[in-house]
Amino acid sequence: MCRRILPCYAALACLLLVGTVWSATPGQTHFGAHQEGPQWRFDYGWIDQSGSHTLRFRLDADAITAARRGFRAYRRADLEAAADAERDRQASRAVADLERAHPGVELELRPNGSIQWRTKPPPDFADRQQDLFRTHLDQAIATIQTDYPQARISRGEAGALDLSARSKKDLAAIQQRLADAQRAANQAVADYADQVQTQIERRSERLGQDLRSEFAAVQERMETFKLAYFRERLYRLDASGALFPDYARIGEHALHALAPVAQAMGAQVQRLSTRAALNTALTFIQTIPYDRLLDRANDAGFLPPVVMLADNRGDCDTKSVAFAALTHLLYPKIPSALVLVPKHAFLALGLDPAPGDRLIRHRGRDWVLAEPVGPGTPPVGEIGDESSAALDQITAVIPLFP
Repeated sequence: MCRRILPCYAALACLLLVGTVWSATPGQTHFGAHQEGPQWRFDYGWIDQSGSHTLRFRLDADAITAARRGFRAYRRADLEAAADAERDRQASRAVADLERAHPGVELELRPNGSIQWRTKPPPDFADRQQDLFRTHLDQAIATIQTDYPQARISRGEAGALDLSARSKKDLAAIQQRLADAQRAANQAVADYADQVQTQIERRSERLGQDLRSEFAAVQERMETFKLAYFRERLYRLDASGALFPDYARIGEHALHALAPVAQAMGAQVQRLSTRAALNTALTFIQTIPYDRLLDRANDAGFLPPVVMLADNRGDCDTKSVAFAALTHLLYPKIPSALVLVPKHAFLALGLDPAPGDRLIRHRGRDWVLAEPVGPGTPPVGEIGDESSAALDQITAVIPLFP
């Protein structure tokens, strides 16, 4: 004998069959997924201690595709290498931008991320030096030619001077005057270089404060760049530096796509108590086939909730985040947190404890534990033996929906 609960939404078909207690082993009884235009239609069936259940809903194909693309598989070393390479590109681009903004400044990005700088001389500095030297020397040669009209002074291809004079005495005098002219030309060049250096130093003083503040801004962006890079890809670093999926943001991003699932489930459990409704939702997640997701080239050890439903597989943290998101859609006021222990994860719910519930103490309150992967279909408040044994080895409690 069974009763049928009519669907609450025209776009969703949801059916719950309730009968006498089944002796069959709890688990998923069937799974179907069929694409119908822009949507996928899913048909789930499972058995738990209360009987047989089915759940039907539709998900947007684009939402599933977006979830797959939004969280890519990365090995930590690969992701960090990609972040470092992108940070270096961004830093080089920032330095190039600064050089364009300050054309008289030469910048160098050091391997440690610091930026060294110096004010460059004018672009025509070398040409001006050569012109100045040549002008002084040409003027001296012109004067010598006037004083010694029978002498010949010419330049060779390498710039050397060829001399001829009427006598050795004249030649020696001309050579002395040319040597003096070269010294005077060199001194003029040195004086010009000193003037330019003084101008550079004065300009450096004016630029220094502005450049230092700009360098500090660039370096601050680079220091936080990796964290932002990970965040954009839905990863995060914990306090110890370990890289994890950003469970909270992944769960938050999944809410819109999971709304049809919550609507279908909500139609079935609307007459149940909160605890009984959560147990029904929990067994739905528990009976999805367990998969350790070891193929990190494809799934990175984690699947976003919508992808988990589409693939009909998931591991402990995948199922925990999916159950937390479904719980939040059904009961937005119930907070949840992911509990990480060595090689395992389960969920903590901000429920009023019932007698016999397994609890943890976190942030000044008791949290009721739930085991979204089993083994079996333990209700809210019960966890497996391995999880119980690991309660003194909790490595992190990550708020999902505070």
